[in-house]
Amino acid sequence: MRAPPRRPACAGFTLIELLTVIAIIGILAAILIPTVGSVRERAQRAVDGNNLREITKAAMIYAGDNNDRLPDPATLTTLSGGGPVHRWPGALAKNNVLSEPSFYLAKNDPLFNGTYPPAILTPTVAARNQLDPDFVAATLAWEFVGGLRMSDPPTTPVAFTRGLQPSGRWDINSGVYRDTGGFVAYLGGSVVFYTSTAEAFTSPTSGRKVTDIRNAIPAHARIYATPTPAGPTIGTLNGTAAVADN
Repeated sequence: MRAPPRRPACAGFTLIELLTVIAIIGILAAILIPTVGSVRERAQRAVDGNNLREITKAAMIYAGDNNDRLPDPATLTTLSGGGPVHRWPGALAKNNVLSEPSFYLAKNDPLFNGTYPPAILTPTVAARNQLDPDFVAATLAWEFVGGLRMSDPPTTPVAFTRGLQPSGRWDINSGVYRDTGGFVAYLGGSVVFYTSTAEAFTSPTSGRKVTDIRNAIPAHARIYATPTPAGPTIGTLNGTAAVADN
């Protein structure tokens, strides 16, 4: 009887082949890892834009119950425990329009510490007039325009991503997305992402295209923001006045 043919032994990888495979894996990782990170960042940015849209809708619902006036920190004296900037979202929470604190923070924000406040208003205060200390301590991702009326032009900004400068660019240190851009929500209901707001706004007095958002708000409005140690913001804790378009 003839013996069955012997199967040849499997040859192992040579050192050169192994190094080649490792090099290919390294190249693929270098390509894919930044792509995955970029996709994740864009997805989170889309969440932020939707949050801003919901905030703007909530402010309009609030106006429907308050003589067509959106939140105005200068007149909201019933809320305590924080600065005027915190009263803007506090007013929406008190009116049961929008009470979720995560809408005001962004995961991509370098100044976000990774922890969401439990509430906007302190739950243990029955009168619902006390701002939650953790919410007050947070650096909000948005700057708000206070004192607007529903009769103002639909091109009027209502809120925008923190860090926008008069130049139309976002500051690399205070910007939520560094200097890559940010969202602006308008009274007409639209929410737009800009890399620069160069001539993106419309002056309510002259009708001309303007770059500085302070030129785009009416004289009775002010811009509020939580101050950051990282860099400048147009809005301030107590409000920045509009600047006439000369």
